This record gives sequence, structure tokens and C-alpha cells, in this order.
Amino acid sequence: MAHLAILLLLALLLLASPAISSTKRTQQPKFPAIFYFGDSIFDTGNNNHIPTLGLANHPPYGRDFPGSRPTGRFSNGRLVPDLLNERLQLKEFAPPFLDRSLSDKDITTGVNFASAGSGFDDRTSRLANTMPLSAQVDLFREEYLPRLRSIAGDKEAARIIASSLMFINSGTNDFTHYYRTSRRRLGIGEYQDTVLQLARAHVKELYNLGGRQFILAGLPPFGCIPLQITLSGDLERGCVDEQNSEAQVYNSKLQKLIPTLQGSLRGSKIVYLNAYEAFTQFSPSLP
Repeated sequence: MAHLAILLLLALLLLASPAISSTKRTQQPKFPAIFYFGDSIFDTGNNNHIPTLGLANHPPYGRDFPGSRPTGRFSNGRLVPDLLNERLQLKEFAPPFLDRSLSDKDITTGVNFASAGSGFDDRTSRLANTMPLSAQVDLFREEYLPRLRSIAGDKEAARIIASSLMFINSGTNDFTHYYRTSRRRLGIGEYQDTVLQLARAHVKELYNLGGRQFILAGLPPFGCIPLQITLSGDLERGCVDEQNSEAQVYNSKLQKLIPTLQGSLRGSKIVYLNAYEAFTQFSPSLP
């Protein structure tokens, strides 16, 4: 949950100063809708609806969730999308788009497309049969947008999308898989550039579909993930410094990419979320 709390804190800082009514003194939602794309940090249950091994629909997941039940969230409780939606007064949770019981209000206030175990790179999703970013964007384009237009009409649907927030948190699984698959035949620098180009392409596609406001999260220190430590063979169970260093290199490249990308997409606003730096503040022993 530390990763979730840090992402929420940073997101709230980035989205500070919500609109306040001076007469009623009631806080209004800053965005009419928020859309989430990414991996297990954001997946609120989409994997429950696809044939995958990446499932969290069983105990001990969900023991602190309302009703003490597993929902498909890879957490003991709510995730960042749930907490952020509630904080911005959109709704209590961030419903997964693949839940066919979604109401019209769920559709008009934003849904979640994230899939645990996924990445920007389609190959990352193949082993566990999860939904890569490309499939998530396809769902947004081919199934979500037509449903929104049928509910709100074309003009209002376009307004909702243009005023909404697109929050993308992905890439960690791409690099953890890189270090344990044949992808290592490609140099790490080249692979970083490959993933960045995929991220760029997905943002541009969402922009072409009407999105204008984006948050892109950088990589956490994935060399401290228990599996990565185990695979490193370090008997002292220390973080894998090489992998953490490469996470920082990737993040630096992403930060440099964003102004260029924003400049090429007229009217867009793209914000970088530095999850790695937050981890170093909460865990000073990290490099």
C-alpha cells in the first residue's frame, strides 16, 4: 500500500486547487471524469473479466475493503483510483470498465481500463494473458466512447473527454520482464527508448480521441520488488541497484520527452508524476 499512498499524495498535489463555489462553499469536481490506464497499481477488477492467471479475487485481498471482500484489486483495500475519485468528489470508487453492471453515471464520470500484469509493451501481457496498454486504449475507443455518446450525445461526450483527466501508470512490468526474458538481447537503453515511444504513441492516440489532460507516472525503484531481489540471488536481500539506476535513467528520459510531446499536441497538458522520488523520501536508504 505504500506505493498507492505515495501515488495518491503526488496526484493530489498535482491536482491541487479544485474549484470552490464562493456562495455555497461546496467543492466542485475539478474534472467531470477520470480515466485510468495501467497495471495492478490501478486495476480495480478488470482482470476478473478476462481469462488470466493475474487475479486478486480471493483472500487475503480485500480484507480491509468495504464489506471485507476481494474485488480484484491487488490490495487489502482501495486503490489510488478509488481514493482519488473520492477526494475529487466524483464517486466513491473507480469502477472497472469490463464490469457490465456499470450505470450511465459510471460511464459519464469515468472508468478504469487498467489490467494487472500489463505494460506498454504488448509482449509483457502475453504470458499471463492480461490487457496491454494497446488493448486498454482499444477498449476506450471501440467500446467506451460509443457508449458515452449514446448516453450523453456527441457534443457533450466530446466536452467530457476534453475536460477529463487521463491517468497512466505503466512500465514497471515491462522492465521487470526485461530482466528475466530474452528481451535482454536488446540493450537496456534501447529498450527504454522503445517503451518511451510506445508511451508516446498511446498518449497521442488518446489525444486524437479527444483527451487533453494527462498524468504520466514514472517508474518506481523496481529493483526493490521482492521477486527482482530473489532473482538477483543476493543472500542479503538487498535492492538491485543496477535496476533502480536504470529506472532513474528511464524517468529522466520520460521527463525530457513530456515537454516535446506536449508541444506537439496543441492544447494538451501533460504532467509527470515522480513516484521514484517519493519512494526515496519515504525510504531514505534507496539510492
